Amino acid sequence: MPYADVNGLDMYYEEHGEGPPLLLLHGGSGTAEYFSESIPLFAARFRVIAAELMGHGRTGDDVARPFHYHDLAEDTAELMRVLGVERASILGYSDGGVVALDLAIHHPQRVTKLALTGANSRNDGYTEETQEWGRSFDPEAEPVSEAYARLSPDGPSHWPVFLARMKLMWAVEPDFTLEQLQSIAAPTLLVVGDSDIVTPEHAVERFRAIPGSQLCVVPNARHGVLPQETILRFLQEDGAGVM
Repeated sequence: MPYADVNGLDMYYEEHGEGPPLLLLHGGSGTAEYFSESIPLFAARFRVIAAELMGHGRTGDDVARPFHYHDLAEDTAELMRVLGVERASILGYSDGGVVALDLAIHHPQRVTKLALTGANSRNDGYTEETQEWGRSFDPEAEPVSEAYARLSPDGPSHWPVFLARMKLMWAVEPDFTLEQLQSIAAPTLLVVGDSDIVTPEHAVERFRAIPGSQLCVVPNARHGVLPQETILRFLQEDGAGVM
């Protein structure tokens, strides 16, 4: 299994296919396995790189380091440097989409295109129920996810520690300003389910803020919807994926 030395982490990633680079970023507490059914479609046209962020999947947590979206984005930029990828299209789900937004804001030269599903740019972009869950859930009481127990090098006992660090981040982040969103130069596709934990109103707000962005609201869909053909068409149009 491939790992890269990234800012002191042994960061797990996997590669599939050949062509222009396409970086896949999973959601919070998730793994690259979220994309397992989609990778064959994308790998037929792209060099797909599916990474696992700090504390997620096969990448260990480093409790001496802060846990913020910006830190995860800096790790991702460093992974790209280590792999010799100057620019890439990025497909991010949920927290992975937030990391992708941070990359597009702080490392615009590295981002060719953005496709984001179920991602928010402010904490209050979540539904009220989701915001309340984020404030009230008990990391000690949450059962260990099957993927975490199976993959994490930190072991199941670290699960509540990891969740507590995530909870602190989720309480106040993300918090991108309107000016930051307006600065995004990469062509952007925003995907949201009409029953997502990210409200359609927030998706429209970002659609209005990010220049030239596209919005896809998927009917009868919840958090994590991944309309593969729509995303693939977006990534390939108008010179998408140019190195």
